Formats: sequence, structure tokens, C-alpha cells
Amino acid sequence: MRKSSTNIGIIGFLEKIIRVHPLVYWVLRSLIRYTNIFEKDFDGLKKIYLKNNINIIDVGASDGLAVKFFLNNLSVNKVICFEPYKVYINILKKQKKVIVKPFAIGNSNIKTKIFFPRYKFFNRNLDLMTYAHYDHSLMQHFIKDFKFRSNLSIGSGYLKIKKIKKLSHKIDLIKIDTNGYELTVIKGLYNIINKDRPALIVEINKDREIIAKLLKNIGYFGCYYSVQLNKFTKKMDVNCTNKYFLQKKHLNYIK
Repeated sequence: MRKSSTNIGIIGFLEKIIRVHPLVYWVLRSLIRYTNIFEKDFDGLKKIYLKNNINIIDVGASDGLAVKFFLNNLSVNKVICFEPYKVYINILKKQKKVIVKPFAIGNSNIKTKIFFPRYKFFNRNLDLMTYAHYDHSLMQHFIKDFKFRSNLSIGSGYLKIKKIKKLSHKIDLIKIDTNGYELTVIKGLYNIINKDRPALIVEINKDREIIAKLLKNIGYFGCYYSVQLNKFTKKMDVNCTNKYFLQKKHLNYIK
């Protein structure tokens, strides 16, 4: 969970607390995956038409909070998780019905440098990978989220990125949460999106209008799920951390 100006409720309240100190963040972020706490606008997935035994792509799967939501609330065949961080890969492999792809998705096959907050705890480095980003200057801004920044620095590593042309499974749902690089991911998955026409739930970022125009070309429309109104709306409210991109078939079955 990284900072989001749109997060409210339990998630938002917890984020305000755990970002006081990097160690508190690291410990509580590790514990949250054992709870049922998750972003409330994902509840919109329960209201759209998704057939039984669906196949899901989870890009930026992290330690599997979204996977847990899918398995608990949807009829799932497989969740294909794209997650390059080794620690999270090992956690994801323990989940049932999960296929792990140990790399990121983009619109070309490259290797690029990433940055993340690193907290020094005695002689151990605690890397806060949920904050990982390609932009070093933006990472300096993220670090300022923490009130106590002693022993906190910027770590770095390299990320393998691949463009996905095809998969062995027909995809019914795609979730993308990649710290502002959702547009690049959609371009990397465009062939699959165009072929299978899955529902998409995409973290809100500065590119959301560009994404909307790109997907509109193949019959998608954008909407938000309002937790307060318990329905999909065209207008984003304060509950929204994600934007849905749907085909008409997904709404025909809404009750």
C-alpha cells in the first residue's frame, strides 16, 4: 500500500498510521495480507458479469492482497500474476490457483532501473517494494511520506520487462496496479485485451484519460464504482482508487 490521495475508510486510516515510521509500515504491511482488508471499490467486481471459472491477469501482484480478494469473492480458474520481486514471488507461489510470471509488463522487452525506499534496521535492509518506481526524483518525494526518515535511503535494482503477445488462457479480468505505469502495461497487453475483451480494473493515475481513449477504440467505456452509492457511476468520488474499463457485456447482467 503506497500513498494515494483517494484512499479513505479503513485502508486510508491505516495508511496514515503506518506511514509514520518505515519500520511500522514494513511490519504492518507484512501483517495485512493475513486479513481481509482491501480497497473497497474492488467490490464492483461482484456486480459485473464474469462467468464461472474465470482467468485473471494481476499485474503488480505484490504480496497477493488482490489475489486473496479474487479467490474469496469470484469463481476463479487461474490468476496469472506478473510480479518481479523475489520475496513476493515466493509468497504468491504459496497461493492456490496462481501462476507466477517473474517479470513486469511493458510495450517492449527491456531491462530498466527501479528505485525504492530502503530502511536500515540494525544490519538488515528492509526494502519497501510497494513504493518501487522508475523515477528517482519521485522516489525522493515518496520518502517524504514518512514522518521519521532516519536510516531511510533510496535503494535500487533492475527490472525485467516483457511485452506479452499471447497466453495459453483466455483472459476474463485484468487488474493493473503499477505505481503510475498502467498505460505502459496496457500497451504491453493490448493484443490480449483486443482478442479476449476482459474487464479491467486499473489504478487511477495521471494517464487515465489517455488509457480511456486507447481502450475506447476497441469498445471499452470507463466508469467508477461508488462504495457510498453501491453502483457504477461516470463520476469519480472520494472512494475511488481504481477505474473500471468495461464492455457492454459486463453490464448487461448487473442486478
